[in-house]
Amino acid sequence: MRPIYCDESIWIPVADGLRNRGWVVHTARDEDTLGEPDREQLRYATDRDWILLTFDDDFLSLVEGEGLEHAGVIYVRQAGRRIGEVVKQVDSHLESRRESDRGVQYL
Repeated sequence: MRPIYCDESIWIPVADGLRNRGWVVHTARDEDTLGEPDREQLRYATDRDWILLTFDDDFLSLVEGEGLEHAGVIYVRQAGRRIGEVVKQVDSHLESRRESDRGVQYL
């Protein structure tokens, strides 16, 4: 599976949990892209063919509203979620996601 890129909205323990489950995960902190505009975050992930994982619905406006190119987006609704729940949901989705899937997934 292609690597995951967690923008700055994703909690670090979620990224760590996904790593612990065997996924290759890059974070905005690791990549020194903290504070970059959403467009730049999206381009960064796309240029590397990484799936963007985010709690930020602004990315949905960029990819669905403006039609910006992307390599796949996983949007997770954050409200009322616990870390373990998010990790399990994303892990389950990634297990069934096809390698060629460049779509937007809502979790």
